[in-house]
Amino acid sequence: MNLVKRFSLVAVAAFTAMAFIGASSASASATSVQLCKSPELECENPWPNPTTIVAHATNPKLLTSVGTLECERSLIELTLLNTLAKLILAHVLSLKFEGNCHLGSTQCTVTVSEVGGISITHGANPLEWIGRPVSLPLGETPMNTVMNKKCGFLVNCTYTWGEETETTITNSAEGGVTLVFNEVELRRTSGFCSEITQWDAMYVGLGTGYWLES
Repeated sequence: MNLVKRFSLVAVAAFTAMAFIGASSASASATSVQLCKSPELECENPWPNPTTIVAHATNPKLLTSVGTLECERSLIELTLLNTLAKLILAHVLSLKFEGNCHLGSTQCTVTVSEVGGISITHGANPLEWIGRPVSLPLGETPMNTVMNKKCGFLVNCTYTWGEETETTITNSAEGGVTLVFNEVELRRTSGFCSEITQWDAMYVGLGTGYWLES
């Protein structure tokens, strides 16, 4: 799947979020959002439905009270519906932590067993947006983003990205997209590890030409 097709899916998730959360997609206003191919006062050239975006992070970290688990890289793939609405919902298609993952000298693995969604709304300025995790009612069971970390024989715990947390999404003047996870809390659901792990990473979207317009 090429990048344009992928980012098209992100726009699709945006509209899906609307359907899931009950937001309405009325006429354009200061609180409406749409993903556009060029910076326009009123979006006349939106990305298609669906649109998907792929973003990479270098040296992502999971911070705990007993030390920092660090990997070489991480990849996140989001898909969304791009229909004029009050918010955008992105579905996390995949989330991977790759390369040399370690906690001190102990080798680790980080795996994502379940993926949920991210709702995207306006931030403090026109180029800033806020992302909040949301569970997606796929089938009969709501889906959240759940990851497991395992280091050696002692550390083996599962964490869920809680809906009370936030990420920052920035949209550059050139049409680049960045997702910043600044010590975002993940809460333990099983295992005997720290109750909270903090996810710290900056994901930079591949390519440019994507503007979130209101």
